[in-house]
Amino acid sequence: MLRRRETRARTWRPDRFPFDFHTLIGQRALASDPAVVSEIALAFVRGLEASGVTATVKHFPGLGRLHTDTHHFTASLDTPRDVLEASDWRPFRDVLAGANAQLMIGHVNLTAIDPDRPASHSLRVIDGLIRKQWHYQGVIITDDLVMGAIYGHDVCTAVVEALNAGVDLLLVAYDGAQFYRIFACASDAATAGKLDLATLRESEARLRRNAPDAQRQPSSPQITAQAAGE
Repeated sequence: MLRRRETRARTWRPDRFPFDFHTLIGQRALASDPAVVSEIALAFVRGLEASGVTATVKHFPGLGRLHTDTHHFTASLDTPRDVLEASDWRPFRDVLAGANAQLMIGHVNLTAIDPDRPASHSLRVIDGLIRKQWHYQGVIITDDLVMGAIYGHDVCTAVVEALNAGVDLLLVAYDGAQFYRIFACASDAATAGKLDLATLRESEARLRRNAPDAQRQPSSPQITAQAAGE
């Protein structure tokens, strides 16, 4: 998923794949060495930016160690945080610190920080780790909300929690028609007073700051619909 000046588009995956079971990350990621991934990914993202294209790196917190595919099932990443910080997360941090990239959050339960919900709508992960500890103030987007790890459960709860955690964009990709259901979740929550207005204002400011055309878009909540798949 990219914000692009014209019609060019590219998605970049800095995931590592030390244990590639069912997610096919071994066929999609750059390498298994975090230093190699960082070097190549950062150079590539900077090249995109020089051509007027903003990259989105994915899928934090990484899919390479998972035993199940979040397209279909709930998945948990049980690796200790210190191991992840030293390895899997290094490319994410290097690219986010060295470029103007956006960040996609996957539907993975990061048990070391929040075992109760996927990272894509976890306040502890998004606000606690990424915003406050990593000091990342760029645009954050969820992975596709029509994936089984989310859509097979309470999708409206995921939408509300994601927006209140500081997610800026909600992605609907596999089935574009589900955009209307996702939008209704956000709209109903806003009407019921369930959305944190201060967080939405911060999100709107990030979108305006990082994308000039955001000034022509409706105010938050921001929801992105994509007719095709990933």
